[in-house]
Amino acid sequence: MSRCYPIEAIGANCLKLKPRLEIVDFNMSESSNSTYLTIDFHYNGMFAPNTLVYLDPTRMSVRDVDFGGMNYREFVLWVTKLTRGRCENLYYCSRNETLAEGIRRIDNDADYFKFIEDGYMPKNELRMNVYIDHQNEPILDWDDKEVLAGDECSELVENDDTNSHISDINECEHELDEDVHNFDKTIDGEFLN
Repeated sequence: MSRCYPIEAIGANCLKLKPRLEIVDFNMSESSNSTYLTIDFHYNGMFAPNTLVYLDPTRMSVRDVDFGGMNYREFVLWVTKLTRGRCENLYYCSRNETLAEGIRRIDNDADYFKFIEDGYMPKNELRMNVYIDHQNEPILDWDDKEVLAGDECSELVENDDTNSHISDINECEHELDEDVHNFDKTIDGEFLN
């Protein structure tokens, strides 16, 4: 069994430490047959557009917590204590989708319960990603533009000119440089003195 460290701020019983990834097991159960969601929290990073990504996050995986027994406000307070930082802008995405395809905001009780419901869908295998936006960026606007840009690209390919062809003979003339400078790089040379 790994060494445990108490965290009074969030009421945890055990914290298993790994570089840049922490796994918090609140019940210290050895059972792998958990009925609770495992949530991978990504925080202290920042979102970047054009292939939406979350850069340089600290990650923490939490399991054996009954997130379904919380409401939105309780969840935000719990995450604030867990990450020891502000959590005003919460987003989630399933592990089976890219951020651009599946990012959704958690902004109220309805969004929160949809997040929990999505986590219990068989395709998600009781595991979800939560992202915290500390910069207050317009993430969903970036996501919409990215989807539109993807659609525009596919239209351009379909309407591409199919009658064009490249000529077999391409002539190219090279112009000689008139001013060529030779640098004498010896110790006694003009260049180094």
